This record gives sequence, structure tokens and C-alpha cells, in this order.
Amino acid sequence: MKTIRLFLSTVLCVWCLFFSSINEANVSVHSDKLLASERLAAINQIAQYIDSSYVLPDVGTDVVAALKSAQNIGRFCHINSKKQFIEEIGQFLREQSKDGHLGLTFMRSDKKVTHVLQEHDEKRINNFALEQAKVLPGNIGYFKLNKFHPNEQAKQIASFGLNFLSNTSHLIIDLRQSTGGSMELVTYLVSHFIQKDIHLWDIYERDELAYRVHSHAVDREPQLLSIPLTILTAKTSISAAEFFAYTLQHLGRARIVGEQTEGLAHATGARKVNDWLVLRLPLMRPVNPITNTNWEQVGVKADKEIAKELALDWVLNTL
Repeated sequence: MKTIRLFLSTVLCVWCLFFSSINEANVSVHSDKLLASERLAAINQIAQYIDSSYVLPDVGTDVVAALKSAQNIGRFCHINSKKQFIEEIGQFLREQSKDGHLGLTFMRSDKKVTHVLQEHDEKRINNFALEQAKVLPGNIGYFKLNKFHPNEQAKQIASFGLNFLSNTSHLIIDLRQSTGGSMELVTYLVSHFIQKDIHLWDIYERDELAYRVHSHAVDREPQLLSIPLTILTAKTSISAAEFFAYTLQHLGRARIVGEQTEGLAHATGARKVNDWLVLRLPLMRPVNPITNTNWEQVGVKADKEIAKELALDWVLNTL
């Protein structure tokens, strides 16, 4: 009898695990399912946000017209999952606007609506993405930053690294794996290499000047004001990395070596579309007072164009 009870208990446990796994799978499929009415509501809300707030009004109007036209002719009727919606509608928005900052993402689990992307790559997480600050042979400083983190502590860490390298004879800043991030950190780091109160850029919201940005006083070693600078770039260097490189290049403060960058200049915000969807929406654009433009869609052109894999060796061999 005891053996029978043990057998029945084991069978029951196996069946419970079996049905539990089926239920979890069904919940997963169901949670990603997208009804036609939900798809239409999400598209209409996205169109409304773009029409009212996209950084370039004329472009926004064209994107909305294309989105609604595509919806009306049934281009999106095959989309029946949330993941598919994010991928295909997001790609459509980027293609129509030619703006790599415009797109869609799932709502975070904590329901926080933010334009800040959650990183999963260790090189953009560890030590606030400051991967290396070291002295190379010949007293050459090497500073590798993989993201401009929107965090006050990131300022301290990066500043420590730059000051540590201030007595080198030449400073190489490696942004070949660097992505977007904080405009504030860009300003802070640029301010290490120039005098305070230098007009860096104007920030526009649609057609209106929102505010002006100037360099400011930072806790830096004085040698950083005159140290020769080389910035390494790649095609995949984007956004804040481009901001930093473009600004110092046109101030005549740094040379750029490597590849022409991707060309993402707009500052991005976030809008809640519904309980599971967030729109990453470009809201502002910088205008450089020297060039009267920026690097959107054209990228930052290197002073010495060379494959990213060869850039560091080329610099070291020419110093």
C-alpha cells in the first residue's frame, strides 16, 4: 500500500509539473498576443505623439502621414504579437524618419517610462563604462569609455581617469565601442579640455531655441587644457560619443582618427503608449555655434579615415 501511495504521489507530481509548464507557455503566448483593436490604438497614439512632439515638425508630419497610409492599406494587418509590433513598426518609423533614435521598446518591469536603455553588455555596465585609463609606452595616455552614463558617480570616475592621465604627453580617447548616454556628462568631460564659459551648442525643441550650453568649471588638472588629444571612432560610435567627438573637433581641440560615425544627433525622450509599450521619441537637437548644424544622418567625419581595427596602432606609430 505504501508503495502504491508513493507511486501515485510521483505520478501526480509529474502531471502537475507537466500542466504547469503548459499553463506557463500559454500565459507567455497569450501575454504577447496583440489584437487588431490594440494594434490600431497603439499606432494612433504613436502618430499623435510624433505629430505633436517630434524634434523636426516637417519630418514628423511626413512620418505620421506614411504611418497612417500604411495602416489604411493593411500593411500591418499581419502583426499579431507585441514583439513583432515593436520590431516592425519601430523599423518603419526609423526608415521613414531616417532617425535611428526613433523607435519602440517594451515597458520596463518596474513600469518606469524612460529613454535610458537597459544595458546588458558588461563593457557598458562595469565601472560606469570606463573600461581603461592607463599609460602606454612612450608616456601616451589611453582612456577607453564605452558609454556616457547618466549618473553623478560616472562624472567622478571619468574625471579621476582623465586627471590620472594629465601628465602624459598625448591623450588618446577611445570611443570605438561607445554608444549614447548623457548630454550632461558630455558637457562635463568636454569642460576638462577647454576654458569655462565657452559656447558649446544651442539646444532646440522643434523650431524653438530651448537653451544654450557652455563649458563650466570642473575639478581638473591644468595640464588637460593643453594636452594633445586624439579621439578614436568607429561606424558604430553613436549619439553621445559623436557629441563629444564633434564638439572637440570643431573647437580645434582634438583630431579624430578612425571611421565616420553613424550620425545620431537628436536627444531622446520617452512617451508611454500603453501598459506594455514605450515610444523613444527624439525631442531636441543640438546646433553647434561654429558649424551652425550637427552630425545628424551624416556622422562625424574623421580627420584621418582608417579602419577601426587599425586606428590605435596608426596613432601610436605616428606619435
